[in-house]
Amino acid sequence: MPSDLNDPDVRPLWQALADRLARGEAPATIKTVTAVLNPTGHAMITGWLAHGPSPSRRPLKTGPNGTTVPVSRLLTALGHTYQDLPDLVESTGLAIPPTGQDRRTAHHLRTTIDTYAEQALPDTPLLTTRLRSYGISAATLTERRHLIDALARARSLLPLPRPVHLARLAHHCTGDPHYFDLTGGPGALLVLLTRDLLHAAPPDTPAAERALLAQVGITAERLSQTVLVLNLRAAGSGPTDRALNLAHDDRRPHHLTLYDLTSHPPRLATDQVLLAVENPSLIDEALERHVKKPIACTSGSLTAVDHVLLNLARDSGVPITYAGDLDTWGHDVARIVSSRYTATITGMDHVIHRTALDAEPPWAFATPPSTDTSAGRRQAHANAPAENRALARIYQENPAILDLLLGQSADDPLPRPRQPAVAPASDPPQEHELSNGP
Repeated sequence: MPSDLNDPDVRPLWQALADRLARGEAPATIKTVTAVLNPTGHAMITGWLAHGPSPSRRPLKTGPNGTTVPVSRLLTALGHTYQDLPDLVESTGLAIPPTGQDRRTAHHLRTTIDTYAEQALPDTPLLTTRLRSYGISAATLTERRHLIDALARARSLLPLPRPVHLARLAHHCTGDPHYFDLTGGPGALLVLLTRDLLHAAPPDTPAAERALLAQVGITAERLSQTVLVLNLRAAGSGPTDRALNLAHDDRRPHHLTLYDLTSHPPRLATDQVLLAVENPSLIDEALERHVKKPIACTSGSLTAVDHVLLNLARDSGVPITYAGDLDTWGHDVARIVSSRYTATITGMDHVIHRTALDAEPPWAFATPPSTDTSAGRRQAHANAPAENRALARIYQENPAILDLLLGQSADDPLPRPRQPAVAPASDPPQEHELSNGP
């Protein structure tokens, strides 16, 4: 091998090869390389090619971008093969960034796993497209194969001949009953698989997501998800209707499951107005105040069972009023209920904010927001403007809010504050207000 490989006159050749390798090109695919050479460098390379094991006197082609060197001839002349090319380039003092090999490895992994997914999950374009969007590495290859295998096992079984709980399907496919939990990750991919099988549009609520799975025989959270109701009457004769009316007659709260509302949906009486509230403590207080109006509790968020009940009430012609906590989170939920279920929003306007402030105990505003046990509420509180944070953390347990929604209590053992709380110096921004109507 010539001893002048490190000569500065031929360095442009090695640099051009290093650049190609760094871009991730496999050595054997680099047939020619173009470099800007001075006359000395051009003459040196011509000499290598002319005096190598397989000498060639064909002149090198030079164009406006430089001189084109046939890599195979060059390697043969120097006594090397394509496999040696990276080491040969680095022996001249040039470092090839690891990105070159990394890219080749990543391309190989990507091709391998994409082919594997397409073969295991045919005719599932939504699912395979989503899988292709995920990064892949040697460290995650085994996990990705496990995911694809689990989805493929599920696909081979769907649609199921009878309902099977999501946890049972997950256990059968992976050994882990929580693998397909509907909290994102594999659970979301199972929903995509179901959409592919049914050619369905994307579900826009948790309830629609579970209804989609039910079409292929998968039941999810239909017993564990419940909505607490009080004084709600039904006009039908089904099992859920009877359970609601029995609870109504006994004046006791009742937990409606997702199963009740989807497998045996009640026909709600239309001569009532359903008050939906955010916190279960309001139903507890309603019991003590002997409230007779129908109330349902969303427990701070809109889960699948909440969406199903509100949708059922809207479709049955039962008017809905909604009241949530007076904070950013509560207003966001109220907007959803108002727009989707034509609910009238009550107890959440600017006037109520002011009234509720006067009913708050003075020490309430000294409580740091970090003591709030809800991560979502802490974030909502942190995002609120500084001058509006007092308003952003008034909850439905506020006595003025309770009186508005449930009526006053003559025997309330908790005394009202003797001095009104100090209101913020400036009015809250308009985006934190919600009108008292849909």
